Amino acid sequence: MLQRSLLLTFLLIFTTASTAFTAQPRIEVDLSEYNFGSIEEGQKVTHVFRFSNTGDAPLNIERVRSSCGCTVPRLSAEVLAPGDVGEVEAVFDSRRFNGQVVKTIYLYTNDPLHDVVQLSLRGKVNRVIAAEPPRVDFGVMKSGEQRQTEVRLANNGSEAIELGDVTVSNPAVEAELQSDVIEPKSSVILNLSVVPDQEQGRLSGYVIIPTSHPSITEIRLPIFGTVSP
Repeated sequence: MLQRSLLLTFLLIFTTASTAFTAQPRIEVDLSEYNFGSIEEGQKVTHVFRFSNTGDAPLNIERVRSSCGCTVPRLSAEVLAPGDVGEVEAVFDSRRFNGQVVKTIYLYTNDPLHDVVQLSLRGKVNRVIAAEPPRVDFGVMKSGEQRQTEVRLANNGSEAIELGDVTVSNPAVEAELQSDVIEPKSSVILNLSVVPDQEQGRLSGYVIIPTSHPSITEIRLPIFGTVSP
């Protein structure tokens, strides 16, 4: 009788321990990748990723991070009880992007099988105002030597874009616009001229042009060159 009692006690302890040992959280994501299609530069994309805890222990979202600062994730809850549903709202700001993009959000969890879960935003960003070339290299110059070049600013959108007064961060560079309005599917020329007054070294700066576009508030062109002795 004593042996039977001990056996029952052992089985009860073993069953309880086994149940506690196997209780684990499980994260299950409805959709891990969202394709937002094709948008214009400057637009924001918002998508809500949904996930649930299909395990039998609390699911902890220990950390959330994104692949770049252009994508901001917002988590609905840090702990999900078994059966609960959570959300991550992702907001992607497409300013200064062009072409195909993939932005990833990482969820760090206490799920032993999925300690890191990746959620992705994918799509194409169409540049509204395209500069060709996108940066200006004056090359190697001597002090006092004049160099000239031009940049073509194209409007790929459907509305006319007005351009404000041009400013240049480097006083050795002068800039002049051919026109202060870019019609849809058209372009204007930006003329640039430089006369370096430094003896030698790196020449750099930006050309900044305000615009009337609601999302692309300014065009910022890097300029650089080298002044030789």
